[in-house]
Amino acid sequence: MIYIDGIIYSLQNSGGISVYFDEYLKFLDKSNVKNKLIIYPNSNPYAKKLQVNRKPRLNINIERYIDVSISPESKSDIFHSSYYRLPVNKDNVKIITTVHDFTYEVFPRGVKTKIHHWQKKRAILNSDGIICISESTRKDMLKYIPEAKNIPTKVIYNGVSDFVPLNTKSDKGKYVLFVGAREGYKNFVSCVKALKDHKDIKLIVVGGGSFNPEELILLRNTIPGRYSHAGFVNEQELNALYSNAYCLIYPSLYEGFGIPVIEAMRSGCPVIASNSSSVKEIATGAAILLDNITEVDISQALYQLDDKRIREKLVTNGLTNSEKYSWTKMAQETLNFYDEIRDLK
Repeated sequence: MIYIDGIIYSLQNSGGISVYFDEYLKFLDKSNVKNKLIIYPNSNPYAKKLQVNRKPRLNINIERYIDVSISPESKSDIFHSSYYRLPVNKDNVKIITTVHDFTYEVFPRGVKTKIHHWQKKRAILNSDGIICISESTRKDMLKYIPEAKNIPTKVIYNGVSDFVPLNTKSDKGKYVLFVGAREGYKNFVSCVKALKDHKDIKLIVVGGGSFNPEELILLRNTIPGRYSHAGFVNEQELNALYSNAYCLIYPSLYEGFGIPVIEAMRSGCPVIASNSSSVKEIATGAAILLDNITEVDISQALYQLDDKRIREKLVTNGLTNSEKYSWTKMAQETLNFYDEIRDLK
């Protein structure tokens, strides 16, 4: 039996980890792999078809740190939490932890970082096996939690949905995409400022919540009338947005993986990104990677894409590169890793 702790669905409304476990659960069900999902009340669109079967013992902000009660059928059962929790009866199951990133450690946020790091470290050091979603994340784990060096660890890359380059015409004009969260190290401000002199290019933002007051002031003052927020979109809509975009701008200084980079490539959309963390690992040779994320550097990269040869090369290389990543591959490698851990004494 595989026990999946779906706490993540109550901790975020969307996001990479929700996508990861949504795809994994779909694979388990499609493959008739026996599993039990633990899920709490939530407003996560990825969980709208899942039946809630647990209530928080106090509230979800406390529940997220409390060990989970399960009833294992044998010691070969697997417990796999979606966000750094452990089972109450740790000795009766094999514990697998997926490590997504070390954002809190790289960009400390005071007490919040200390609590998050404590929970992550506790989960990792009590695991029988660890999955890291990139080699970059594995290196970060050994840097911030060196005690984990002797725990069996496997790098299993995230996947990407079955996007394809679409030939549909867009009525949105020429635009660039910014996908995901926008705070601090995501460099949204630099992205907006880079578009100031590109009067023919609009900015469409996907996800990350509504614009806050400071962002609205920046947008109105810098690219007035040339921005919009698409909000949460389904896969078909996102595929179309990528396919018709001038490019994806992904200037984040740190990622555990960077799913939008591969989504864009699979859709035939050129990528401008930061040459850092896992992004350079998954995108080298198939994107314009910038060592310095400034408005000037991003602006110059946008001009480069006017060159048809450069653009076509990026699209071709991106399509080839994206073929290395799939959710089916991720899920199958995860099941194989379970078997490896079960075989260990």
